[in-house]
Amino acid sequence: MTAPPSALRLRLGVLGRLEVRRGGEQVTIGSGRQRALLTLLLIRPGRFASAGWLAEALWDGAPPPSAETTLRTHVAGLRRALEPGRAAGAEPQVLVSRDGGYQLAIGPDDVDLTRFEALSGRAAAAYATGDADAAERDWAAALGLWRGEPLPDVAGLAAAQPEVARLLGLRVQAAEGRLTAAVEAGGHQRVLAELQSFVAAHPLREDARAQLMLALYRSGRQAEALEVFTQGHRLLSGEYGLDPGERLRAVHLAVLAQDPSLDAAARGTARPAAPRAAVPPLLGRVAELEVLAAAAAGAIGGAGRGALVAGEAGVGKTTLVTRAAAAAAQGGVPVVWARCPAVGQAPPFWVWIQVVRELAAVPGAGEAAAAGALAALGAHAPAEAPADPAARFRLYEAVARLIDAAARTSGLFVVLDDLHAADPDSLLLLRYLAGALAPTRALLVATSRPYEHDPGLVAAVAELARTPGFARLDLSGLDQAALAVLMRQETGVEPDPDAVGALLARTAGNPFFAVEVLRHGGTGELPPTVRDTLRLRLDALPGPARGCLDVLGVAGQDLAVPVVAEVLGVPAAEAADALLPAYAQRLVAETGPGRIGFTHPLFAEVGYAVLAPPRRAVLHARLAAAQERLGGAASAEIAYHYGHAASLGYADEHLRWLLRAADDATRRLAYVDALAHLDLAAARLAGQNGTAGEELAVQLRRAALLQVTVGIGSDAVDRVCARARELLGRVPPGADLSSARWMLGELAANRAEYAICLELAAPLAADDLPLTRAAGAYLLGAAYYFLGRLAESEQHLTTSAELLTGMDPQVLGREVARRPALAAYNFRALVRSLRGDRAAAEADLVAAAALAERLDDPYGRANARLYAAWLEWQELEPVRGHAAARRFRELGVAYGMPHFVTTAELFAAWAAVYAGDLAQRERMRTAYEGLYRLGLRATRTVSLGAMANAHLAVGDRAGAARLAQEGLDLADQTGERVFLAELLRVRALATGDPAGLSAAAAVAAEQGAWLLAGRVAAVSPPA
Repeated sequence: MTAPPSALRLRLGVLGRLEVRRGGEQVTIGSGRQRALLTLLLIRPGRFASAGWLAEALWDGAPPPSAETTLRTHVAGLRRALEPGRAAGAEPQVLVSRDGGYQLAIGPDDVDLTRFEALSGRAAAAYATGDADAAERDWAAALGLWRGEPLPDVAGLAAAQPEVARLLGLRVQAAEGRLTAAVEAGGHQRVLAELQSFVAAHPLREDARAQLMLALYRSGRQAEALEVFTQGHRLLSGEYGLDPGERLRAVHLAVLAQDPSLDAAARGTARPAAPRAAVPPLLGRVAELEVLAAAAAGAIGGAGRGALVAGEAGVGKTTLVTRAAAAAAQGGVPVVWARCPAVGQAPPFWVWIQVVRELAAVPGAGEAAAAGALAALGAHAPAEAPADPAARFRLYEAVARLIDAAARTSGLFVVLDDLHAADPDSLLLLRYLAGALAPTRALLVATSRPYEHDPGLVAAVAELARTPGFARLDLSGLDQAALAVLMRQETGVEPDPDAVGALLARTAGNPFFAVEVLRHGGTGELPPTVRDTLRLRLDALPGPARGCLDVLGVAGQDLAVPVVAEVLGVPAAEAADALLPAYAQRLVAETGPGRIGFTHPLFAEVGYAVLAPPRRAVLHARLAAAQERLGGAASAEIAYHYGHAASLGYADEHLRWLLRAADDATRRLAYVDALAHLDLAAARLAGQNGTAGEELAVQLRRAALLQVTVGIGSDAVDRVCARARELLGRVPPGADLSSARWMLGELAANRAEYAICLELAAPLAADDLPLTRAAGAYLLGAAYYFLGRLAESEQHLTTSAELLTGMDPQVLGREVARRPALAAYNFRALVRSLRGDRAAAEADLVAAAALAERLDDPYGRANARLYAAWLEWQELEPVRGHAAARRFRELGVAYGMPHFVTTAELFAAWAAVYAGDLAQRERMRTAYEGLYRLGLRATRTVSLGAMANAHLAVGDRAGAARLAQEGLDLADQTGERVFLAELLRVRALATGDPAGLSAAAAVAAEQGAWLLAGRVAAVSPPA
């Protein structure tokens, strides 16, 4: 459909009160219903909307009989407003008719909603490519289109609610994106107040909180940045039992450490050009390489200076400096390297012996290289450093003059690699040279591991840092994007994002560790190269410090210092003192107030791996006991540690905390986590004698959670239910199994396992307690209904209802028979409807609704209305069925019960199709699939029979036959025969099969389903 001619160009807005402009002039839209109609069309600009859908939406699910006529009147009014100059009889060009519905023929730029989405998408793309300035502009332009709340003209209509929610979410995302881009572009002070307001309004958006911390830090307000983290942590842990996400924690640690990367320049406006193929790309270090290149340019320009590249072993210090030095060499700058040996006793001045040797070959060194004072650094250097202070000074000066002379012609790039291993005399000479660099054209770059524990190295770096233009780079691991590139290079295939994330979590992005792990297979034990590198650092610690780190390794996460002390049986102050060497060597760091953790996850992995298994188990047990005594740990964490100490006699504690962890996870709706704990509990109980009752309770909890997570029809539910039924026979005599039988019976009924349901219901129906007998009778009645044994079904359901009549509502409200109390009436209504007694069926539904009110049961209220709609399904009354569905849908929305909302969608679509709206057939099928998505097996034949009837009613015989056959196949598979006669009737009518009608009549007569028998008789020729 093409856009209207420019003479009729319109601008329409729904991001605020409906606005229509033509040539800048406001266009008046008449009634509120017309405004709502235009808004509904604008939600889907350029797309077709059926008249049935529009009427349903406009009248909020309850269109009057005159809806079709009224809708046409509103359309005509809109056309007059939108095209005032259209000649009489001319075809509309803006609001056009098509296939029983309407469509707005407008371009995407004519609606503020589509312009907003386009600008937001463009902003996100710009940000992803590094253009933060452009991203901020486009997000700002997108937000500028908003004039108020979205779609206020239809805010009260159910059909518009999903779109309102979507637009509100997009607006929040755009606002967050604009603020993020502004901070990245260097505008942190400009948007700081807005960021604070945004985080206050959206406290759970962790990315925005991280950006606020960054903006505060860059504004010199470090303490406030830390307080923002503390507030977020308190909210997440206190309200939801969650820890902050990875990014928020990373920013917090960086602020605590005053990491220079937080002061990085804003993202550039374009990605850098790819390096030439001859040089491998430097993954994730583009900004750092630019810093070194700028330092080299400044030095070669006549302002000599120093630089330090610091970081853990394997993080890429030498690789980075190698690239920077190679770039300098390509520009004609001489490069000299000196490396400090990590082992053995190097001679004094070993670093400078290497430098002097290399500089002697540099053109321009000349006489400076031949200075006599340099003899101390020559091939026959003494084993000890010069003792004469004057001689030492002359040596220092000679080295300084040599560097100046060698740099004078083309500049000079000097690298001191692994400075943390330098001998003391080399460090003293470096301190002197640091003060002599400024007038030269030399750049002196040192690499070092963490060095705070070495006073000599600290002093040398401090002197170097005083040189004007000094640059310091603290390298951390590669980010996920760079690590993905590295994995692609190493493996030759595109890596799975989950695999990248796992490698990042294990190696913290350390390139050396990552490559070694990949070459070792990617999983399992650490390669020896990595393990030995890290173990050397751990083994160098004093005994008390190593003991603290053993506890951290067993914990697998950061811990409060008092917990470490409790495990070791020492005062907290003593544990804090013991940790000082580990702090100094950057093995651990403070992760929060009073909490410590490893600086690299592999330290924990290696530390744990080298512990003897008995020692591990002891520490796990002590840690679990300490966390239990001191509090503050998650129940899942305590269960984990007791599980690793079970061999020491802690099996009971493990089971107790597993069940508590499952409870906690269930309360947080973390059903998968809860299942993991229950699976472990079930496995532990299965291997013990005399625990059948306990295991049965666990299996029933597993079954309940599996229904929600993988579906009631899954194999997992089948296995759990089978095990639970097996356990019923192992529980010692005298135990009350009624609740277990009831739950398993209901599960069996929902899974269309009616024989199992009957077997479980029989003992309940014979129990001494009236409530239990009522529950059993209800289950028998429900199963017999689905089996098509209607007389037996009504008998048992009547027994259930009579047993419950007059019982105390408080008892009914808390007992297992609460739902049977209602469902007995509901199911009996269905049975009586099929048996031809609609009046009695309606009386049962009234009784069910009244009982729900007595019990003040929201579920019961909604369920009574659902069964009312089901009854109209059986009776083929679409108008009344839709009205009942609308009522239980409202209750489902009000009480947060999505099952009722999903079921109502199927009823609404069925009613629309049955009433003649062929366009709703796909909606009906989609709603059917949604209802049974989690594997419910019961009632499928009933739903398919109703859907087949709807297709038949609108003349779609092929569709009716297909659905009827699908239902008949399911009836054969499950034994669900209640709608067998109806399915046979519809298939016979759809395919023109008189024999099928005879079969339908025979089944209906056999079942006593006189409602269905009457339908067959109405279309069958007389005998």
